Amino acid sequence: MALSIRERTILNLIVSDYIREAIPVASEALARRHDLGVSSATIRNDVMDLEQNGFLTRPHPSAGAIPLDKAYRLHVETISVDGPSRLPSEVQSSARQRLNVAERDIDEWRNEAADVLAGLVGNMAIATFPSSDETRIRHIELVSLKDVLGLLIIVLEQAKVRQQLVRFEMPVAPAEMQTISNKLNALLRGMSSREIETKPLELSTAEEDVVGTTVDILREEEASRYNDHFLAGLRNLLSQPEFEDKDSLEVVIRSIEDGSLGRAVLAQAPDGSVIRVVIGRENAGDMLWPLSIVLRRYGIPGEMNGVIGAIGPVRMEYGRTIAGVEFMSALMTDLVETVHT
Repeated sequence: MALSIRERTILNLIVSDYIREAIPVASEALARRHDLGVSSATIRNDVMDLEQNGFLTRPHPSAGAIPLDKAYRLHVETISVDGPSRLPSEVQSSARQRLNVAERDIDEWRNEAADVLAGLVGNMAIATFPSSDETRIRHIELVSLKDVLGLLIIVLEQAKVRQQLVRFEMPVAPAEMQTISNKLNALLRGMSSREIETKPLELSTAEEDVVGTTVDILREEEASRYNDHFLAGLRNLLSQPEFEDKDSLEVVIRSIEDGSLGRAVLAQAPDGSVIRVVIGRENAGDMLWPLSIVLRRYGIPGEMNGVIGAIGPVRMEYGRTIAGVEFMSALMTDLVETVHT
């Protein structure tokens, strides 16, 4: 159904008023608050048409209107055309300062970014650690512990460090372990698990043990990309009236505790640098149906990137949320480029 200009205006006003107050919006209240140039009876007729076409619902015939997912989608599309609301300059300045403090502590980027975004949007935020599209090796070190036991230390390109014990079939002297480290650094630096597996290598038995363990570590790192996330602002989310119901509250908390909510959200991250808004039942899986998410990648496309986003009730303030996610994505991209160059 193609909406008239007036119907689109009325629908956007209902969505905006409901986002602000979280109570059904009556036609009389619309006529009183907004200069629409028509009577409340005309507004009421338009509201009935919008309800019949799946944009609105009402708890009972005499109640005000509540937007449905379809109404929020049209609202978001209007925002994307008109441009998201700008964040106040003092808010942007404060966020930059907090990220600048964490600039030298890579481990804190993800946590600080999520915490800052949660404050900006007044809901929950999620962020992942920046990682390569394929996990690659920066440095390998093999440390002798016993004659048949070594500690493999791998520094990944995104500055993460992984360690794992390697048990050899035959004793390996400390000097030989250093020789193995030097050889494998020369052969494998900058490579991914896929590239290592397809590259012809002439290796001793001990070297094969180390390479096999290295490939396992790289695979585990790639598989755990979406497990390595941080959520901030749970209190903001749970303070929303949508979660006053005990059952809704328990579902959200349980899915956060077992990590399933974060993984489900991140599985919907967009490709490239576009921003993605997923509203209510547009989400994959009923666990996310009470929620809307706004996600964007940050970093260097094709080299190193992460995901940052906001999570809130379907009745979230989309303009401010989109602006906040775009802003934080740009800040995180600047940090990645600083380290990567």
